[in-house]
Amino acid sequence: MKTFRIDPHVHASETSACSWISGSDMAAQYKALGYDGIAITDHLHEGYISSLPCRDNWDACVDKYLSGYRAAKAMGEKVGLALIFGVEIRFTESDNDYLLYGMDEQFLRAHPYPYRNGLEDFYNNYHDKLLIIQAHPYRGGGDNIRPRFLHGVEAVNDSPRHDSHNQQAFALAEEHSHLIRTCGSDAHRPGELGRAAMVFDFPVHDSLAYKEALEKGAYHMECPNFRDLIEKYT
Repeated sequence: MKTFRIDPHVHASETSACSWISGSDMAAQYKALGYDGIAITDHLHEGYISSLPCRDNWDACVDKYLSGYRAAKAMGEKVGLALIFGVEIRFTESDNDYLLYGMDEQFLRAHPYPYRNGLEDFYNNYHDKLLIIQAHPYRGGGDNIRPRFLHGVEAVNDSPRHDSHNQQAFALAEEHSHLIRTCGSDAHRPGELGRAAMVFDFPVHDSLAYKEALEKGAYHMECPNFRDLIEKYT
């Protein structure tokens, strides 16, 4: 059976200053690695937006923010790689990061400066529209994790530059059974691409389809460096 492999945590240099790879090159390299899709989840937070000359013009900020995703999508259309639109948001209340799926450009434009919400308010307002997945929840020590306001956790983050304490993330998901479990490469630089995949038995071509597949539990996680951990908890 043909499977559909997506890396749901990828950053493009046009938007995420910590990334060394453009959206176009990221898409081309993932296609060469045999993936069927990636999610561009660039960083969205106060520090990023306030650094832009257009910071007081939200529509212009959205255009700048989308530049990496758009470059990746254009290349994806050329090479046959699906592009999932995602966001890695950091609210002003803490240093925690959250992966958002199920949105599109229109949603982002209609909700200016969303990181100025707290997690609780954001969840209460949008929990029925978006998936909120806490990224690498224990990388910073695990302070202020609030499962009540999450749909899921990134149980495996395979960035080689960080210890994300994935066993603790899996244990969190075990304790709170409603939490969806995901894995991702958190790719920023050469050598970090293609370390993890969410695997489906059907095509997943956009952010809404990805959200719905996760909600149904219609996937499995693939991460060779943490295979034993995934098998232990699934």
